[in-house]
Amino acid sequence: MKKIALIIMTFIFISITTFCDQHGDWEKTINYMGNQVCYEIRGKGPKTLFFIHGWTGSRETWKYQLDAFDDYRVIAIDLPGNGKSGKNEKVNYTMDLFADTIYEILKKENINNAFFIGHSMGFAVAEVMACKYPEICKGIGSVDGAHFELPEEPVEKEAWIQYNREFAKSMENEQGRKDFINALFLPDTPQILKDEVFKISSNVPLTIGKSMIEGVESSQNYWKKRIMNIPCLAIYSPAYQLTPKDKADFINMYPLVEYHEIEKVSHFFMLEIPYKVNQILLDYLSKAY
Repeated sequence: MKKIALIIMTFIFISITTFCDQHGDWEKTINYMGNQVCYEIRGKGPKTLFFIHGWTGSRETWKYQLDAFDDYRVIAIDLPGNGKSGKNEKVNYTMDLFADTIYEILKKENINNAFFIGHSMGFAVAEVMACKYPEICKGIGSVDGAHFELPEEPVEKEAWIQYNREFAKSMENEQGRKDFINALFLPDTPQILKDEVFKISSNVPLTIGKSMIEGVESSQNYWKKRIMNIPCLAIYSPAYQLTPKDKADFINMYPLVEYHEIEKVSHFFMLEIPYKVNQILLDYLSKAY
């Protein structure tokens, strides 16, 4: 009996060690502008998918996507200040910082181009990649992505800026974080999913979360109305509460977009219905990338 127990314990130890070694191979770090940033790479396909999480998120939100694309190299990042990456509450967490960090990761890994997929605020980062580094951007994907278009009329523009500032101000206490995230769920969203999302977000200090929101305003040069003739996949849920005008504006900016709407799911539907999301992504990528 003792011999059997010893064999079982040895097997468990070897399995855990192997997993840890593999995870060690997956997880990498880069130091950019004084920020220690964690990311991981799965697969060795000739084409690269780069997954970008949303506000106060982490690459854990893509856990069901990381191993779902066998023919691709898949990279997922903990943006500076988020996840396992370093957290310096004195840093300005701007869209430029996020995009430039991603660019440095691609340079480090000798990757010349990628398809960028962003959830929520992560899609805004993908849009900045498309504007700032068009030579490496083969296309972008929105998973309930935050898409900003700055009004051109001065009064409307000022209202947009004031709204963003009020949003940032609401993040001065944990109740603000809780209220915002709760608004992204549906009444029947499983509690286990809510707990997971709150756990990931609470790992990020609110000062950093507030800075990320303020970074949207400071990056407003990227939110001008324009036509982007690049491959684009958009998948949206009812939780994001897009108006018909929002949808029309999005399609006008991305005339090559393939647009999907999924009913009865929350803002975090890549965690709720991963197989459906992955299939939509695979079907699109087989045509566009």
